[in-house]
Amino acid sequence: MFKLPVSLFFLLFIQISLAQNQKWKLNSSQSQISYEAIHLLHPWEGVNKHVKGVLLFDPAVDEIKEIAILTQVRDFDSKNSGRDAHALEVLEALSFPEVRFYANLIEYKKDSILIHGQFDFHGVTKNQTLIAKHKISLNKMNLSGTFTLKITDYGIKPPSFMMVKMEDLLNFKFNSIFEK
Repeated sequence: MFKLPVSLFFLLFIQISLAQNQKWKLNSSQSQISYEAIHLLHPWEGVNKHVKGVLLFDPAVDEIKEIAILTQVRDFDSKNSGRDAHALEVLEALSFPEVRFYANLIEYKKDSILIHGQFDFHGVTKNQTLIAKHKISLNKMNLSGTFTLKITDYGIKPPSFMMVKMEDLLNFKFNSIFEK
């Protein structure tokens, strides 16, 4: 007789605990991710303004609990259509059109957040840590930061120009606006 009310209490407690997390959606029109690639002759940047994402935020502890980001390889624009077309070939965008990031381990440090998650890129999934700063207002959260990717870690051969390969390391910057 006593088991039923206790069981109902625990179910209610779990529901209330889970309900505390708020789902925030990425505002794609105000967010972007960019990469910087370097070649001996010149560096360049590609910008993607079509990023999608969501995060779960726990207002009780004022912390992000989970984050998921998705973007299309074709949406990066380096302002050079020939270079972008070649990048789509090198990255095999027809076979691997999406880049995904998911994290559920977020560490809050003094001035920054370490977002430990997994990148799914070019058919390879690897652990990656993003370093971010965040600002929260009533209904908005701005996450901005950096990370690097080594393209050979994802099975991509660095392209060459004038018989010189580009550097293996890509530097990324992101500015993400999430809204309740």
